[in-house]
Amino acid sequence: MDCRIVWDKYSNCWDSTPGQPSHGGQGLLGQWYDACSGWYTTIDRIQVFSFALPFLKAPMSNFFVLKGQGSSFSSRNMAGKKIGFVDGWASDEKCLNRWTDVVGQDTMQVVHGPTPTDLVAKLQNGEIAAIFATISDMEPHTGATNPVVERVPSASFSCMIAGSAMMTRKDSDFNSKWNVGFNKLVSSGKFKKLCAAGQQTHGSRGNVDCVDG
Repeated sequence: MDCRIVWDKYSNCWDSTPGQPSHGGQGLLGQWYDACSGWYTTIDRIQVFSFALPFLKAPMSNFFVLKGQGSSFSSRNMAGKKIGFVDGWASDEKCLNRWTDVVGQDTMQVVHGPTPTDLVAKLQNGEIAAIFATISDMEPHTGATNPVVERVPSASFSCMIAGSAMMTRKDSDFNSKWNVGFNKLVSSGKFKKLCAAGQQTHGSRGNVDCVDG
């Protein structure tokens, strides 16, 4: 398989707009590329796209607030609160709506941002009350030397069906070829070594939680 990497906006793989259904991005649907790398399988996405075998485990999602506000934030009642979500990512307002323990979502105000960093900025300037995201996505901000954000000490929720994988159009045979190569990588022991090297090199930015292999 001859592979080339193209850097593009997340929204060209999968996009969402507050108050509207999430949808496939124009880049993947328009065949600008064969696959988008590192996307989690979700209830919404699997209706539109296909997924290869996951190489990272699915993380849990939670609320994040400014440092020192975690114990006072009511994570079970969103009535009237402005909550930030990363645009197009798995931990969106549709997922939160499936968390039936959380009430008041009918009056919750949804605010989107392009990255976790942008949402942290909105949190700091008072535009939003909290961020809903995966624990791994927020690790660079919660695990910093002087973190400005902390996780609300409450139960977490899973927005994913499976972990991080290659996401393709349903008419593509990319995944069948990718899975053959991935299984060979796992059975040879090289995948485990790659994960260990990735954790050593990039662990300061967040845990590299590979699938067992």
